Amino acid sequence: MRVLQIDEARARFAELCADALGGEVIHLQFPGGALLQLSAVVAGAKAPPFSEQELLKSYDDPEWAAFENNCGKASD
Repeated sequence: MRVLQIDEARARFAELCADALGGEVIHLQFPGGALLQLSAVVAGAKAPPFSEQELLKSYDDPEWAAFENNCGKASD
């Protein structure tokens, strides 16, 4: 972990972002003492898209169709 003053961080922001993406946790310190953490965010797995058959099958659910119809009526 590294702590830098905000003025120094401004001058080296691109470098600090690259370091954070590489796994380093960086704290930016403001003049009043408050800290801001700069760290990489791990993206979750992307869900595979539904096939055309799976999408068509979703219209065969009467309970879901009734729910959607009620939502449509509520927004009229």
